[in-house]
Amino acid sequence: MTMLLTLWLLVPFCAAQVLQNHTHDQQPPPSNDTKINAKPKKRGPRALAVVEFLPGGKARLVPVALWIDDRFYDASLYGANPEPMALEPETVYEATFYGDPTGLFTVETPEQVKGNWVATGQWKPHLEMDEKLAQQKAKQPKPKPKGYDANDDRPVLKRGGSDSSASSQSSGGNSGSTQTASSSSGSSGKTDSPEPSDRPILKKPEPAPAPAPDSTATTASSSTPSASPASTASPDESDPNRPVLRRGPQPKQTASAPAAPSATGKQVAAMHDAQGKLMTTMAELGHHSYPAISDAGVYETRSLLYSMDSTERNNKSQQLRALAMDEIGKFIAKRKTTALPKGAAISDYDLRGYDLDFSNSPTFVLTATLPVAGAKALRGGEFDYYVTVVAREDINGTPIKIFSLVSDSNHLDAFPQLEMIDAVDADANGRGDLLFREHSDSGVSYSLYRVYPYDMQKVFEGGASL
Repeated sequence: MTMLLTLWLLVPFCAAQVLQNHTHDQQPPPSNDTKINAKPKKRGPRALAVVEFLPGGKARLVPVALWIDDRFYDASLYGANPEPMALEPETVYEATFYGDPTGLFTVETPEQVKGNWVATGQWKPHLEMDEKLAQQKAKQPKPKPKGYDANDDRPVLKRGGSDSSASSQSSGGNSGSTQTASSSSGSSGKTDSPEPSDRPILKKPEPAPAPAPDSTATTASSSTPSASPASTASPDESDPNRPVLRRGPQPKQTASAPAAPSATGKQVAAMHDAQGKLMTTMAELGHHSYPAISDAGVYETRSLLYSMDSTERNNKSQQLRALAMDEIGKFIAKRKTTALPKGAAISDYDLRGYDLDFSNSPTFVLTATLPVAGAKALRGGEFDYYVTVVAREDINGTPIKIFSLVSDSNHLDAFPQLEMIDAVDADANGRGDLLFREHSDSGVSYSLYRVYPYDMQKVFEGGASL
């Protein structure tokens, strides 16, 4: 009897212990993160634009989109006062090609063309020679001040130097290569003073104190009125809540004749000149646009190129053109448009290969034009089909279509022609999006698409229409 009573008392106690242990196992482990409820830090604005090279080599910048608070806005309209915020003078854009830096564009003069805002400015190409010179210069030991004694423990003040000249920059419409060469030859200074750089910096620096007047400055001021720093500032630049894009000072050109360039300087000038001629050639061929980003924050760039050898490129070209012809055939059957002649094939096309998500999984983009011999458009001129195909590979390496758009000379009001600009990391999320220029009956705009494993979706449409 006593044993039964003892068992009767132990059973509820054991059950409670088991339930307590089970409940304890279900609890999440304690977290050491004291900022679990802290709000994520907001990023500054990130501007997306397109640098266009016009015939003759002149460059201009077209605003496209602004990424602010996890949302895209039309950069051609946002913060207009009267020019949009994305085109404020001294704003610096880094142009990229397949994700790699290809040059810097510094906004100088916003202007309206056909009722739309664009900006002229200074283009400085990014060259491998520039990187090599910068690396060599960084490895060189800094010169010691005159009279420096390594065994002397006394602190030594650094004597500041003054620029040889401070004349204002001319406002003429020089080409990008000429401006770059003049900037390279005019950026020399004393070794014991901060060396002026011809590259714009990330943020707009604090205004420097006015230099002491000398005879040269007195003579210049008597003939030319000097501009105060406030005259070049933005109207709302004193606003502490004003968003900041990547800013930088304008490179200054000296009025005095430049010194004879060294052998290295001649090499840099020659490469700049070659780059300028290359840009002119690209403009004549129609390959004349780069995406460009302005962001005052710190972010990393990486290559978005999916490398292909000649054999792979030929194979993918045949496969993508076959997909494009199928899409044109479907469009003709559905819209009852002009039939293709027998043996028609795509020969005018642009094929790009991208590694958008850093997974070595390629995304192929083919844009093509297929003229129909003998056919005329309703508004005159030759009749053309326009096709865009985006494809990703399956497990066997075969391109599978995830997006297509077909139009023709008579249906641009309903289906725009897509012109590939490039892939770009538009919102600093570490992966590339596809930027297109859209041609329609109403004009030109820009569209940004995000690529997924089995789909592609438009995330933005807008920008200046020219």
